[in-house]
Amino acid sequence: MSVKQDISGALRKIQKEIQQLPNITDRLNFILDMTLTLFGASTGSISIMDQEEKVLTIVAAKGMDWEKKIAAKLPFNLGVTGRAASTREITYVPDVTLDKDYVKLIETVRSELAIPLLTRDSVVGVLNLESDKVNFFSPDIINQATLFASQLTIVILEERIAKEAFEKSKREEDPVEEILGYDPSILFLKHRIRQVGPSDISVMIIGEEGAGKKLVAKALHYISQRKNAPFHTVDCSGLSYELLEAELFGSFSGKIFNPGKLEQSNTGSLYIESIGDLPSNLQNKLFQTLSDKTIPNPTLKKKDEVLNIRIFTGSKRDLLEDIQKETFSMDLYYRLAEVPLRMPPLRERRGDIPLLAHHFLYQYNKQYGRNKSFSTEALKSLTGMPWSGNVRQLQSFIQYAVLVPQETVLEPYSFQQDGKREEETRTKVSGFGVGTEILTPSENLSLNLAIEKLEAIWIKEAFQRASTQEEAAKLLGISRGSLQYKLKNNQFLDGFSV
Repeated sequence: MSVKQDISGALRKIQKEIQQLPNITDRLNFILDMTLTLFGASTGSISIMDQEEKVLTIVAAKGMDWEKKIAAKLPFNLGVTGRAASTREITYVPDVTLDKDYVKLIETVRSELAIPLLTRDSVVGVLNLESDKVNFFSPDIINQATLFASQLTIVILEERIAKEAFEKSKREEDPVEEILGYDPSILFLKHRIRQVGPSDISVMIIGEEGAGKKLVAKALHYISQRKNAPFHTVDCSGLSYELLEAELFGSFSGKIFNPGKLEQSNTGSLYIESIGDLPSNLQNKLFQTLSDKTIPNPTLKKKDEVLNIRIFTGSKRDLLEDIQKETFSMDLYYRLAEVPLRMPPLRERRGDIPLLAHHFLYQYNKQYGRNKSFSTEALKSLTGMPWSGNVRQLQSFIQYAVLVPQETVLEPYSFQQDGKREEETRTKVSGFGVGTEILTPSENLSLNLAIEKLEAIWIKEAFQRASTQEEAAKLLGISRGSLQYKLKNNQFLDGFSV
């Protein structure tokens, strides 16, 4: 029997069987399994559209592990799925390894077919069919899958499956998914959080300023048994010894004792940011308090009152070096860093930038009553910036672009925060964030000279993203020897130090 003959039978079976499956997850998985079998796909997914936030959430998937499935919230224009949703057209990628926009969530996928589930006025979602073979889907199969998808959209709407799936995803929002991203480094971090979160173990989160360490601490707390107990934070940076001691351990105001965050967090969790800035005397006092499990409140008289607290800490640097310098207590370190976790900087997960940018855009559009969107060039520009301030800096850029510039469609120059919004800001190369001028013809029309200029721009950008010559060479697709030759002989790199 042909696929064409099977379509009507498959749809009838889907309509009949889902009536017997009251669980929305089982219904979605049944629909997906039937669809994949019908078209010979090895893996695939069904995404449902959040009409407000313009984000696609995968609600059923085969071949994708759970963490990746719920992490894959794709905005319009991002990846093959986002492209199909934004254009309202079928998107077929015969070889995903050749598609620069492909978002890799399953290692085995080689060809992918994304079919938007459409009504006259809106995108309901996207059906993805994938194969582990290159150019697996023939034109006839694509046509039949498109016909099937149009009929499936009617079933999904009639049976209220899309609405139920969307409501379920909102109802079951996961604290770990507050950490947005699907980069492998973020997925690994989320996996570790799920592993250690339910325990009572202390965790030290290492990462740069603005990377999102506090989000990790909150996720650890809210998936633990302490989730209904207090969660407090203390930042050790910028506070005097006296203020920091009062913040942690409490202080007297006249005859009244004001409890510190240790006591306020009892039975719950406390996150201590910039723990490396804690003075030595307070390090010793904190270690003693945690070891003795004593509530630091001299007014308490009950001996059976004990400190029952889970500690998370954040550090911008590796404190093992501080231990070697004897500026940080080894005893306290091993008490606080029973499990160390690393929060990667934004420049190491550039694929997550469009997702984060759309998320902040939605938030600030809603907050300020705007309806702004990104141009393609704006997203490219954001993706290429060095982001020394990490996610916090990106958030600040988006907030400014929503609130201040007049344009509705944001362009690369919309993120300028220094007041220089004249025409020269439009002549910067979008995507580098290094202030390099666009190449324009001069009196010397030598192509070799133009190529040399362009190579210099690319090499400088490579060193913005890499920490070694070997890494930079890999990004540029050349050997380390070739890179060293260009560094030495390119006149536009004269004085450039690495």
